Amino acid sequence: MLLRTVYWDRQLELNMDSTICAPLLFRGELEGFVHRPHFKHVIYAEPEYLLEGTPPSRSLQSLKSVVASLNIEEDPWVLNMRAELRQHEPGPKRNRIDQRLSRAIDKQDSFTHKGLRDFERAADEICSDLGVWAADWYIHQVCKHATDAGRTFPEFAFTMNESEKEYLLGHLSRVEITPIPDDDPEDILRRSSDKVEKLVDTLLKEKVSFEENEKAFFEGNDEKEMDYRGIIFVTRRDAVLALTEILARHPRTARVFTVGSLLGESGHSRRRSFLDITRRLLRQPPNETLEDFRIGDLNLIVATAVAEEGLDIQACCNVVRWDVPPNMVSWAQSRGRARQKRSSFVLMFSDSLAFEPVVRKWEELEKEMTSLYNTRSEYQVPLVEDEDADEDGSLQFKVDTTG
Repeated sequence: MLLRTVYWDRQLELNMDSTICAPLLFRGELEGFVHRPHFKHVIYAEPEYLLEGTPPSRSLQSLKSVVASLNIEEDPWVLNMRAELRQHEPGPKRNRIDQRLSRAIDKQDSFTHKGLRDFERAADEICSDLGVWAADWYIHQVCKHATDAGRTFPEFAFTMNESEKEYLLGHLSRVEITPIPDDDPEDILRRSSDKVEKLVDTLLKEKVSFEENEKAFFEGNDEKEMDYRGIIFVTRRDAVLALTEILARHPRTARVFTVGSLLGESGHSRRRSFLDITRRLLRQPPNETLEDFRIGDLNLIVATAVAEEGLDIQACCNVVRWDVPPNMVSWAQSRGRARQKRSSFVLMFSDSLAFEPVVRKWEELEKEMTSLYNTRSEYQVPLVEDEDADEDGSLQFKVDTTG
């Protein structure tokens, strides 16, 4: 993992005819502007439901029953392909249609069947990770938005014909949905996972700690105290939506945090899946979320890896990894979002994992990476004697017009 990152950097150096390294002469001065966050970890209880057996959510039980009853031979796309196959004489075109049809039947891979299986899998993981309330909310929202779209489905204009849309809606209408009470925030407390509660504890604690430190640091100074800004990194797009909804409604966080969410962009509309309909669950467009976060109207963002790099996001004082980062690059990039002074970087671990070795692994990898970039003598240009050089041997560059 580390070597792959280093190799990528070497290739980047070759492409740009440059050298990637850490500054050595002025490292002390640089460290005055670079604020390394305080690393922490949180342990939560492993959920009782681990994607096997009967799920505790009745909505999920119903969805699983509907998906289990699917018959690929009844799918309109398969029926249309069989009809098209009969219209062609033996030859290359007929063979291509036959191969495509056979592959779809073998993998149960029509748009509708794959979409419903993906829907079931996403709801299943949400139920295990976030709890029953989140699974019920997610299933209800997806079914509602699909039904409200009727047979238009603009997201899938290039993917589905009318018969396929009716087929999909027919199966979704069979899902028995458990209603979510809008006027009972305590319901979230009762039906959320321990991981959610540990996250809530962590966010509240980190916000209070940051604000107390800011008050103590700036007491008697003319400088303005910084406001709390936090980002929670989540791997699954669907979990981002469910977790955002929980934090926005949770009785302990609803009045403390203003929450937004960020998702990565999917590909061309022809490649979209059924679950792209969940984009309708976003509270606002990404550009508005970023702007509100910048000006302080939002102080907490739940995001996928899209927020790790490439977006102009306000420096944060608190970054939480809901899921363990998949590699060193993800670790470094997400941690790098915690750039404010007195910031914190929190990883969440299940108590079923040997979390201490995992934590040590990440810390050792980070040290190794830092050491590598600070000691790459074979890539560093040696200092040479020069009439413009300072006494310490470093080169001095002067702009004649300004001195």
